[in-house]
Amino acid sequence: MFKKCLENTKFLCFIGGAAAAVIGGKILKSKKTRELCVKGLAEGMKMKHDARVAFENLKEDAEDIYYDAANISEEDEILDCEDSEENA
Repeated sequence: MFKKCLENTKFLCFIGGAAAAVIGGKILKSKKTRELCVKGLAEGMKMKHDARVAFENLKEDAEDIYYDAANISEEDEILDCEDSEENA
């Protein structure tokens, strides 16, 4: 009788599922698992913050470069106009 139960795949799947649920419940409720989850979440939040700060710095640098380039091109246009007027 017991041998027939061990040959039945549905019975084995049921037993395996029940064992996984019991063991998984014990693991998820353990203090060490909670500590690891909290540490992982904290690291993820820190990485997100660092990425946001780096992006903001990059954005500010790009804006500075853009405004510098725009000012240089305006100065070049002014100088070109002054040279044209002197040659005329």
